[in-house]
Formats: sequence, C-alpha cells, structure tokens
Amino acid sequence: MAEKVKSPAEELTEFLVFVDRCITVHRLACEAVGEEDKRLQDLLHAMEFAETRSEADKVTTQLRRSRKQSRESKDAVKRYQLIVEFFNDQNNRATLNKMRQLLGRQRKEEEYLSSKRTYKPRAGN
Repeated sequence: MAEKVKSPAEELTEFLVFVDRCITVHRLACEAVGEEDKRLQDLLHAMEFAETRSEADKVTTQLRRSRKQSRESKDAVKRYQLIVEFFNDQNNRATLNKMRQLLGRQRKEEEYLSSKRTYKPRAGN
C-alpha cells in the first residue's frame, strides 16, 4: 500500500507544531524543577522536625521520589534547551514568524490548486 505524500503545508505545519511543543515542554519542565526545589526545602524541614524514626523514614521516601522527579525534569530542560535557545534568538524568532506567514500563503496556494478551476478566455470573439 502506497504511503500518502504530505503536502508542503502539512510538512511545514508539523515542523511548526514541533517547535511549539519543544518550547512548551521546556517551559513546563522549568516550572517543575522550581516546584521540586520548593518541595525539597519543605522535605528537609520535615526531616529536621521529624520526632520519630518512622516519620523520618516517610520523609526520606518522599525525598527520594522528589529527587527522581527533579532529575527527570532537569533532563527534559536540557533535552529541549538548545532548540528553545535557538528559536529565542531574535533573528531565528523572526524567521519562525516568517515561516508561520509562509504557511498561511502556502495553504491558500494549495487550496487554489486543488479547487475546481475554470478558464476565462482573454481574447474577445
């Protein structure tokens, strides 16, 4: 079975969605790192004030989970950092905006090319 060939507009859309997704994932991961830093402080204080070994053990388990989550979030930040920095550069951001405008023009052109067209004679008879 032959694979459907994507239009240039579809390919461009996929790229722009990819860039937007990278920026969003990076932002959310940065926020998650900040939340885990706050949680770390809370857990360290909870450990400091734990009155029994059982309480301290529970906090230790939470601390391990928090550190694991923090590491995953930091890895996500690093995974998308270069891409986000690239598109945050002023020149590249301008290019990205031009690509979005190009997408609109490309969609119009493809729509015209796939529509039912008629010929209108130029010369009068």
